[in-house]
Amino acid sequence: MQQLSWSDDMMLRAEGPATPLQIQMLLIYDPSTAPGGRVTFKGILEELDARLHLAEVFRRRLTELPGGLHMPYWVDDPNFDLEYHVRHIGLPQPGDWRQLCIQVARLHARQIDLRRPPWEITVIEGLNAVPGVPKGSFAMALKLHHCAVDGMASVQMIAALHDLAADSPRPTAPDLPWQPAALPSTSELLSRTAVNAALYPLRAGRVVVSSAPKIVRSLWGMPGKVVGGLVSSVADGSRPSFPPKTRFNQTVSPHRVFEARFHDLADFKKIKACVPGSTINDVALAYVGGALREYLDGHGELPDEPLVAACPISLRDAGDESGKGNMLFGRLQGLGTDVADPLERLAAIAASTAESRSETEHSSRTQVLELVATLPTALLGVTAKAASVLPFSGPTVANTTVTNVPGPTVPIFFHGARLLRAAGLGPLIGGLNLCHVVASYDGTLSISATADRDALPDPARYAECMDHAFDELMAAAR
Repeated sequence: MQQLSWSDDMMLRAEGPATPLQIQMLLIYDPSTAPGGRVTFKGILEELDARLHLAEVFRRRLTELPGGLHMPYWVDDPNFDLEYHVRHIGLPQPGDWRQLCIQVARLHARQIDLRRPPWEITVIEGLNAVPGVPKGSFAMALKLHHCAVDGMASVQMIAALHDLAADSPRPTAPDLPWQPAALPSTSELLSRTAVNAALYPLRAGRVVVSSAPKIVRSLWGMPGKVVGGLVSSVADGSRPSFPPKTRFNQTVSPHRVFEARFHDLADFKKIKACVPGSTINDVALAYVGGALREYLDGHGELPDEPLVAACPISLRDAGDESGKGNMLFGRLQGLGTDVADPLERLAAIAASTAESRSETEHSSRTQVLELVATLPTALLGVTAKAASVLPFSGPTVANTTVTNVPGPTVPIFFHGARLLRAAGLGPLIGGLNLCHVVASYDGTLSISATADRDALPDPARYAECMDHAFDELMAAAR
């Protein structure tokens, strides 16, 4: 058994019917590279079955302690049923991009059944009119609960499902067929809870003693400055302490919309080269800032103050391939929506993100996570849930989320079919009803938007704004 970390448990407790905390990957495949040029649903099930042993998340579920006394445990699911987790639908014809986006958004809005391993795959056939995608292609929508994996861990899960060549043999089967471990008894769970409770003061004291002084020194060295460049100076009052409230900062509904755009990574590198010291992620932030600027201005709602993005950052070490749980820290980043010139916007973003990439900042974040972990997750979860279910009237902390998920740099294949495109969908919480996922794969960068339907009733219009933001950056880079 493996117990949830405090961050995973908080995500579990913070979830509500209108705010399922799950992530999703939209994967589009060309079956022409598969044997015989076609892929069947039966073949997909067989391929998945042959790879279940490569990632333990596939066959483990949660077990709650009596009365919710402590964080749940991951256990083997004795009733694991692959066909429950893998579904099959077809798009109505002509099978275009908008129809695909609608189906993916509906899938994303539905809560995962946490009585089973918290993942689902929906195979979507009939992609016959998606621009840039061969007729007869299919998609897989892979949905996972955020308490099981973060963005980086989901990439590792994707790697377990794919090969580097269309004709690669299937992975070697385990020496012995999988047998679920026996479920823990109530007495065993209670005894583990008692031991953890007894050790809690010691663990908490050790973390506080070692981390708190370092965090205080780190903050002391940052006079007048707030995380991520949100406020450059408090003394002169040059900027407000909180970003302005927009249509994306209201109470969230249960309904979702989705859009995505795909660009050559080489074009983003060309734009990056125009602003020394900038990164691909800085260009993506400037892109999002440009799209939001045009969209809100078109609705007569563009604030004079710059909008701010919450940017989750993975704290996994480079060699960490455990795929277990979440290692995330959030920072706030201005999007330069008050700057019309795209390269000036990129330069301002690059200047404010430079410090966040330092080793000192990484160490401080890790210490903050350790310190927060000493708080009861029930308290953290209730606080997060309250922010989602109550009418959102408090100060706006951020206007959108922008998260970066780097993927494979070379083509990969599932059951012989080549993966053509990959895009991500993220969770929404009350008061933060627009999430952008930046995902890279094989020389292509996708930027996607997941939003509350009430906040973004016209996703096709927002997609046009995304295209225009990219065109502005490219024109300025020439």
